[in-house]
Amino acid sequence: MRRITALLLLLALLLTGCGSTANTDETAETLTVACTTYPVYLLANSIVGEMEGVEAELVIDQQVSCLHDYTLTVQDMKAVERADAVVINGAGLEDFLDDVLEGRTVIDCSRGVELLTGDEHHHDDGDGDDEEESDPHIWMDPERYAQMARNLAAGLAELDPDRAEEYRERGEAVARELEDFADSLRESDVGQAVRGLEIITFHDGFSYFAEAFDLEIAAAIEEEEGAEASALELKEIISIVQAQDLPAVFVEVNGSDNAAGIISRECGVSVWTLSMIMSGSDGDTVQAYEDAVTENLTTIWEAYQ
Repeated sequence: MRRITALLLLLALLLTGCGSTANTDETAETLTVACTTYPVYLLANSIVGEMEGVEAELVIDQQVSCLHDYTLTVQDMKAVERADAVVINGAGLEDFLDDVLEGRTVIDCSRGVELLTGDEHHHDDGDGDDEEESDPHIWMDPERYAQMARNLAAGLAELDPDRAEEYRERGEAVARELEDFADSLRESDVGQAVRGLEIITFHDGFSYFAEAFDLEIAAAIEEEEGAEASALELKEIISIVQAQDLPAVFVEVNGSDNAAGIISRECGVSVWTLSMIMSGSDGDTVQAYEDAVTENLTTIWEAYQ
């Protein structure tokens, strides 16, 4: 009797084990990539959105202007934990995630992208000295963004070799769409009208955007809560506005407008809003990105009328 009972228990365990394996295999059929930011999520979803068995998930889905002081939530951590791979912007944007990403499969979209540097991008090297850093806001240039799409497709192909060719074809299609979009927007009436204009932004992330559309950044102040522009910085900006007779200054949609308000009152200029495209609700493909870039350029043109 005991032998029969033991055999029945063993059979039950084997059946349970088989059921567990089947569930695991079924779950493993879906390849999940967690995208740290909205721009790389738009790329990923444009490439894999209609592919069966592949899913792109956005990690940081909050309204933010940048990630300088961002703290991961429990929900963010869960998204990273359950993903097969994590897609990052790269170029230092996600440095705060280094510990979280250790040991994980990471697709870096910034590989080979030409980076800009500037006086506004610094870090402490540990000896109390500031060193120049690369500007990580590469997605703000549609052509660099196209290169990010190719990098992402190559990473997905390496991760999932069985569908490598499809990833590459889709990534190339997205990249070409973005390059055509950039050319078309530059040649449009708005694109031609804004060429050579000088702008002042209260966010330091518009250098790639300015380069892409032949704009000049007269001044860029990164203003965050608890780190407002200094009196000296405000004085310098007022001098530039007055000397260049600029009609407007620009804040970021999710950023602070305190300093811009002071400049507006002091110089009589208007305050307009631009987007870093770090969040959105108008779509989940690169079309939403293209709409946002077009709106930024149109806003500058309207502000200078």
